[in-house]
Amino acid sequence: MHHRAFIPFIVANLLAVGIQCAEAIDIDISNLGGDLSTDFTDRDAIQVPAPNITTDELRVQQVDGFEVFHIIKNKQTGLGPFFNSNSCGRCHINNGRGKVKFSQKRKLSTMVIKVALKGLNDDSSPRDVPKVGEQLLDITKKGKLRYQIKLTYKSVNGNYADGTPYKLRKPKLRFVIGKKKEKFFAHSLRMTPMVIGPGLLEAIDDSTILGFADPNDMDSDGISGKVQYVPDRKTDTLKIGRFGFRASHPTLEQQSAAAAFHDMGVINSLFNPKGKSLELSDEDLSILSIYQVLASMPKARDQNDPEVISGKAIFSTIGCDDCHKMNITTGAHLYTELSNQVIHPFTDLLLHDMGEGLADTRAEFEASGSEFRTTPLWGLGFSETLSKVKANFLHDGRARTIEEAILWHGGEAESSQEQFKNLSKVDRDAILRFLRSL
Repeated sequence: MHHRAFIPFIVANLLAVGIQCAEAIDIDISNLGGDLSTDFTDRDAIQVPAPNITTDELRVQQVDGFEVFHIIKNKQTGLGPFFNSNSCGRCHINNGRGKVKFSQKRKLSTMVIKVALKGLNDDSSPRDVPKVGEQLLDITKKGKLRYQIKLTYKSVNGNYADGTPYKLRKPKLRFVIGKKKEKFFAHSLRMTPMVIGPGLLEAIDDSTILGFADPNDMDSDGISGKVQYVPDRKTDTLKIGRFGFRASHPTLEQQSAAAAFHDMGVINSLFNPKGKSLELSDEDLSILSIYQVLASMPKARDQNDPEVISGKAIFSTIGCDDCHKMNITTGAHLYTELSNQVIHPFTDLLLHDMGEGLADTRAEFEASGSEFRTTPLWGLGFSETLSKVKANFLHDGRARTIEEAILWHGGEAESSQEQFKNLSKVDRDAILRFLRSL
């Protein structure tokens, strides 16, 4: 292409970026969860009933769900025989993140290791390890450890374009099943994420998610997000996955039932492979779900701060919101409180290839080992103050800061990551300030 012919191309792109920035600045994202947003600033902001709940019955059920979520399970309520933790709330501290470590004296684990035999079943589901299942349940009721697990880190050093150095850490996970080391199995290390806004994610229309998808990158922007289709155990059909780091479950109820079974060994109607008596009733599973889907949402903070406004525009300019969608309207939902809400979740709920740097070896349905669901960013800064647990980021908690999480982005996000690295320190700080305001 001749230089003269290239000039209009440059101008057009600059104009497009300018328009995009203006749109990003104009969107008021203060009410991250629409009418479910609250003025509470502490842990109550993601635990108490949403302010727009319309009936006393639902409000009572949401409050009752607190006990189901946080109660310590015992023998009478079905814990075990092996488990990672003894309640939802012991991993999701204050409904937030858990610690990123495996103590050799641990009485519970706030991280989990998903495992599988290599290859996939005919339906593309992971192949469970015989006598183990899909997850290492590493603790017995007597408090003994079943597996020796060791998590260490290797330093990865780099520099910004202005010469400023940075240091990342890459996890190295070791464990043994029987007499076989981790290299013989497909596996994926997972940290405990924050429980925030799941009902609103559930209320996003399938058509909206499908509209974001571009599996063959038809627009040639380097981003090829695709939908994850997974089994809905209640209807015995395939539906769009929304929950989990690889969008492994289509509904919050199924995600909760899976966690009860895989994390705590608690049998329920959705996860009961041997047809045993239920240890989590359908009524309690429903209340557990209501507690989460109809909880309030924190508001974004400091949205009129000049640095936050600048960071918001730069976030859009370098393409972060191509996947972390800033503005979505929900569709119809069983609970009208969640319907037709203008929300700001910063996700498209699609699978994206994040590159070899973040990849593990355990594929799930449509997702390869390097593909992950776009993590919602709402509540990102809120998570740093939610409890005394230090907030870590990404699926395996390797990132100790939001900045480190950005620097780990590769694959489809590599262009945005490179642009971030090429920014001035002032502009980098502005983006981080914006993200911490969420």
